[in-house]
Amino acid sequence: MQLWLLALAEQVCCGGVENVQLPRRLVWVVDRRVVVDQATADAEQIREKLLTSPDLQELRRALSELSGDNEEPLAISTLRGERADNRQWSDNPARPAIIVGTVDMIGSRLLFQGYGVSRRMRARQAGLLAYDTLLVNDEAHLTPVFAKLVSEVRSYVGANWTERPPLHIVRLSATQRDGTEHSFPVELTEDQTASEVFRKRYNAPKRLELETSDDSGKIEKLAIQSTDRTIIFVRSPESARKVATAIRKAHQLGDGEVPLLTGEQRGKERDELVGTAPFKRFMDNASRKGNCWLVATSAGEVGVNISCDHLITELDTADHLLQRFGRLNRFGETEGTATVVIGKKKTSDAERSTQRYLESLNGNVSLRALRECPPNHECLSQEPKRASLQPWIIDAWSMTSFTKKDWPSRPNVGPWLRGDDKDGPPETDVCWRDDVPDLAQPTIPSTDLEEVFHCFPVLAKERLKQISGRLCEALQKSPHIEKRALLVGTDGQVRSDTIKLLIDPSRRSQFEYGTLVLPPGIGKLDNNGAIDWGRSVEEGQDGWERYDVSAVKEGERRRYKRLMALDEESVHEPPDGVRARYKVDISLDDGRENQPAWHYYTALPTGNPPVEQRLDEHTGIVRVNAAILAERLFGKRSRLVEVLRWVADRHDIGKDCFVWQRYARNTDGEAPLAKASAYLGPAALGGYRHELGSLIGALGDSSGDLSADEREIALHLIAAHHGFARPHFHENAMDNRHVRKSRQIALDTVRRFALLQHRYGPWGLAYLEALFCAADAMASRETPEDPANA
Repeated sequence: MQLWLLALAEQVCCGGVENVQLPRRLVWVVDRRVVVDQATADAEQIREKLLTSPDLQELRRALSELSGDNEEPLAISTLRGERADNRQWSDNPARPAIIVGTVDMIGSRLLFQGYGVSRRMRARQAGLLAYDTLLVNDEAHLTPVFAKLVSEVRSYVGANWTERPPLHIVRLSATQRDGTEHSFPVELTEDQTASEVFRKRYNAPKRLELETSDDSGKIEKLAIQSTDRTIIFVRSPESARKVATAIRKAHQLGDGEVPLLTGEQRGKERDELVGTAPFKRFMDNASRKGNCWLVATSAGEVGVNISCDHLITELDTADHLLQRFGRLNRFGETEGTATVVIGKKKTSDAERSTQRYLESLNGNVSLRALRECPPNHECLSQEPKRASLQPWIIDAWSMTSFTKKDWPSRPNVGPWLRGDDKDGPPETDVCWRDDVPDLAQPTIPSTDLEEVFHCFPVLAKERLKQISGRLCEALQKSPHIEKRALLVGTDGQVRSDTIKLLIDPSRRSQFEYGTLVLPPGIGKLDNNGAIDWGRSVEEGQDGWERYDVSAVKEGERRRYKRLMALDEESVHEPPDGVRARYKVDISLDDGRENQPAWHYYTALPTGNPPVEQRLDEHTGIVRVNAAILAERLFGKRSRLVEVLRWVADRHDIGKDCFVWQRYARNTDGEAPLAKASAYLGPAALGGYRHELGSLIGALGDSSGDLSADEREIALHLIAAHHGFARPHFHENAMDNRHVRKSRQIALDTVRRFALLQHRYGPWGLAYLEALFCAADAMASRETPEDPANA
């Protein structure tokens, strides 16, 4: 991270902003959630020093020149962890940014199908990840399918539009699977061998003991007998809970005194784990004395900066074991012992090869010994089979206007991210929210539910990951099977039904990799964030309050809801002291003329009240923003500067009509508004899309000196600046003043998308859309977001 930032600033100082060719975004990808949060903490420390250190004034100035605004010179976004995506990385494409995330979160976005991302944002994020980006694939040996996928994407991006640097890739791994063709040399440098810290860790004594036993409880017995800081690795979360329970019982300990680290813990408890006293003892060398235990699955193998004196593990393939040995006497402060338990049951060929390899090490698994005697390829776990990335598949994903309902056979991206990994079957996230009984009513339209989860997305701390098949089996036995719940699909669609129907095998493609949102009390959460589906908690009982953890830190978004009475007006202001940035009206269509409705608000810190923005004012700001972005990315002489200016002048003229101004509550003949302080419900638009109205006006405007090709891309950017027109508008989006013309122009939009996708490539076209959308968003920062267009 530091090297990239210094190199970027050096290019600014030497050649100016227009000549910067290094990527402006660094994407750090690692397939462990704890590591993602650690990498985020590292990035935040870099930014803090950048902003506060007097010695870094020149560096700070150079980076500020890139962003061209008054904001912090470095954006940091986490696509995992307790935080929701703050969108800093996509707000200003010219600003340097560090994005940290998991394979699923980064990979799905790169393939136009971002998990948890609304359809309107998917193409923009795909474009920004494919251009001006250095992707660092940390611990690449864990995700070989993803490593090869990003190389394929890079070849597609590099073969198309290249006005900006296409995707760059760096792989980091201590466990090498393939050849050394593109690897750094493994010879030790003089600086390394001269370093006392390096020598201490490199030569740290780590003894190996092999225990052959057919006793299924052997690991439990060894763990109970251990008298040091001990980490126990097992294969499954169920085994981890069993071992932890045995240790607690034998030593009369409480639940929190033997922590668990598994992949099936809820994000909140897992994030809190590193702050607990028992876990800190594995991080602090001063706390070595005394017995303590940590039980983990493979989730604890990499990135977690902890150390133990005794490591107990089942036999596994060498790539897993070498990572586990890295947690043993990690800092060279003591003498470590690793005990590998080898059962007599049938094992895989790779595990048998690993056993022979371990026997050849003569009881020594220090870093020096492992480097001098590395495992051969036969000892490594088998790579998953991977799906080929074909052009038609990319085209299918890039047509983000279509929902899963429109195109049920469109492939999910999961197999392209992970292949047919036997250790990674399809997964489903689960969370609980106390408003599910209200939102899951059959009379609420799915479009309203999508608005709710667009404004109030499920945060990572709420999510509990489960194997999809096992989850279905467990819920089928639940007494709550007939209760209603919500399913947020990977395409952003929200389905409301009984749990029985949501987990039905015929809907499995929607269920896999989606998020099941349940009412509180279904299943019993333990203190480690694991779930027992055979039990439940009634409202008012101890533990009920632990289910809904969707509330966020003070100063960030909060959900407010209020059920209106039938005789109230359709517009309701936020509660006192709440500044509304988003408002969602959810109609309860029960056949009556006056419908009750839920009103949701996003609360921001109380401050300056939002102001309305006139259409001409908004257009002028977007014009300036678009030109600045284009100049800083392509140079002042680039034709894209003029193209984006032309788009800015015309992108919102479709708002200057009665239906839209009425929706913005501007009915007194005042100057047309682009942004309002409050809106009528989206139903007031009758489906009308102002982008289509703007397109009609732009087609009749022959001013400007754009070429025919430039005019085509300009028209597409107008049509697509809220995420539609990829490739189509929905049927009732037409301008009622020009019905026939609307239909023809909507058809032309599909044709134009196909031609431009061929010319610029899927990611190149998406990148250009992202630039203009960013310019438009910058002009709206101080005004409330229009929920019908967000």
